[in-house]
Amino acid sequence: MDKTLKILLYIVLIPVGLIVLFYGGFAALLIGMDQASYDGNEIYVGPIDFESVLVKAEESGYDISGDDRLNESTLIEPGNVEALEERFESDYMVYRVVFYYNENTFDDTYLEFCKYEGPEVIITLWNPDHPDVSDFPDDSWMLEMLRLSLGLNENGSQELLERLKLESSKREWGAEVSTNESVDFPAVYAYLNQSSTSTVVESGMWNDEEFYRNGTQIGYIAYVIPEITVSTSHKFNKYTLHVSSSGFVRADILMHRASAGRKIPEDEYQAVFKEMFEKLGLPAEKVDEFEFRYTSSVW
Repeated sequence: MDKTLKILLYIVLIPVGLIVLFYGGFAALLIGMDQASYDGNEIYVGPIDFESVLVKAEESGYDISGDDRLNESTLIEPGNVEALEERFESDYMVYRVVFYYNENTFDDTYLEFCKYEGPEVIITLWNPDHPDVSDFPDDSWMLEMLRLSLGLNENGSQELLERLKLESSKREWGAEVSTNESVDFPAVYAYLNQSSTSTVVESGMWNDEEFYRNGTQIGYIAYVIPEITVSTSHKFNKYTLHVSSSGFVRADILMHRASAGRKIPEDEYQAVFKEMFEKLGLPAEKVDEFEFRYTSSVW
């Protein structure tokens, strides 16, 4: 072969070979990292001794994470609300409170109170359809919600309203300010109950409540209860139970790397979960109620 032709072939083949090697290696890496998984539904196993479940999980050597204790400094203290104490029958706190402004039922305008994992209460006015301060909700409504939620006097409510208006002039969607005042949750809950004609309660691993007046939503509350995640390994697959203090449990499985497309026999994964239930002091027969959605790949 002509020497010049050989040189030209080398010039062409070497970059092509490097490209093939790079993409081939990258494809092999993706395949090696790919994993199949099973996501289970949420089931109610009945009233549980949450403290006992936590102790047994530790004694069994399981990996434990989650919030077995609620952090009062980063959540809203609920005070004494008899109806909620009867509903939860265990510790609970409030994550988020929302009041909807319904002068125009097509608006998405609302006032929110939340700590967002910090010690201060963050007050947010979401006002996306009316970025101009002149389009703020009526002062009377804003002042009433601020006074009610924080237990403020007229001057305190007016001061916060002015701060919100000032912040709104700097943003397009609304305003956000912080305060050291505490949310008067019993007053908030009483107001929403008395002002609504119907409510929608979601109970389980996620707990919230929607308040409606003649079909229009006027409020929303998100609650938080203690919950732990308990995990173990079997044949290099990670089995996890999410256990709430209210007696709801959810299960999932993350298979080992390079497991894309592979499956675990149903009797095998059920046996693992039943063993976990037994060690945690939960009714093992409830495992039969889990329904799993199989995902063959993460890509």
